[in-house]
Amino acid sequence: MRILNRYIAKNMIVSMLMAVGILTFVMLSGQFFRAFDLISRGVSPWLLCRYLLYLVPDMLRFTLPLAMLVATVLVFSRMSADNELCAMKANGIGLWQIVAPGLVLSFVLSGLCVWLSLWVTPLCRYRAEQLRWSALASSPLALLEPGGFVNIFPQCPIRVGRRDGDELYDIHMFMLGKDGEKVQDITARRGRVVVHAEERMVYLELDDATVMDSQLAPAADAPRRFLAAKSIRLPMAYGLSQDRKSLSRKTKYMDGSMLVSQIRLEQEAGRDVTEHLLALQSRLSLALSPFSFLLLGLPFGIRSKRSELSVGLLLCVLLALGFYAFVLLADALADSRYHPQIIIWLPNFIYQLGGLWVIQRISRH
Repeated sequence: MRILNRYIAKNMIVSMLMAVGILTFVMLSGQFFRAFDLISRGVSPWLLCRYLLYLVPDMLRFTLPLAMLVATVLVFSRMSADNELCAMKANGIGLWQIVAPGLVLSFVLSGLCVWLSLWVTPLCRYRAEQLRWSALASSPLALLEPGGFVNIFPQCPIRVGRRDGDELYDIHMFMLGKDGEKVQDITARRGRVVVHAEERMVYLELDDATVMDSQLAPAADAPRRFLAAKSIRLPMAYGLSQDRKSLSRKTKYMDGSMLVSQIRLEQEAGRDVTEHLLALQSRLSLALSPFSFLLLGLPFGIRSKRSELSVGLLLCVLLALGFYAFVLLADALADSRYHPQIIIWLPNFIYQLGGLWVIQRISRH
């Protein structure tokens, strides 16, 4: 029996590692193209490599469960097509004994995902945000992409029409208040960015600029105030803005212990804890998905023939995407009365209960 368990476990681990490598590479591929573009604009390659490395744990939260699903379908469908499952049953080995290595592997993988979701991923995402500030300090122009608004300066989204070296053209930017409201609307025909690293300052020099007050005028017929200037120099103290960041992190940057502590503090203060509670339960639900995906993939693998492998694998992947659709739905309903904390656990409950029921029926035959 030990030889059989090692045989099945070895096949599943090899298939899972290959699937993890392929899926993670596919998810990172979009970032690779952006990284090469930023390198060509002057961003340090070492900084971008560190940034991409910090993105890997967040991607592993999704690729590890999917790899568990792919490995389950591939290994057990091959064993079924080669009549290995029939030979094991003929020798008195029950179905639950056959799938026991997969169950143990799914539990180990779920524990790994819990560790990644609650501690590693928030820390890496927070460090990735710090690297973003480093990229701003070293080469802010690299983060300016023509055609859309970019938040490279705090409280100041900016859009440029085109770039020609260090020169920017058709500049449009907003100065935002503390609550995110528009305070000033600034346009300029041309401009440039000047970095003073020792002062931790970035200066935006604008030519032929117009500054307009975006707040409502005191009277309906009163004109808005505006200023037209041949040249304007706007200081952006990115170092001061970074130093004044709140000591409390955003929810997506909080690890498990921070989330639990924040929930207790909010409850003691009588405030709504839905956001933090949903974030915690969402991470736990995703972390337990390897077990759900194992139970989902086992019936497809055991019952499929060699010619039906691609169809069964496609159906499993579609059902896995349905799992993540529930997560997105719960996030969309975070501020509603539809109990998103319950919605987030529905796919785990449905997939595990349905998988156990189907496997139990198969084991009786």
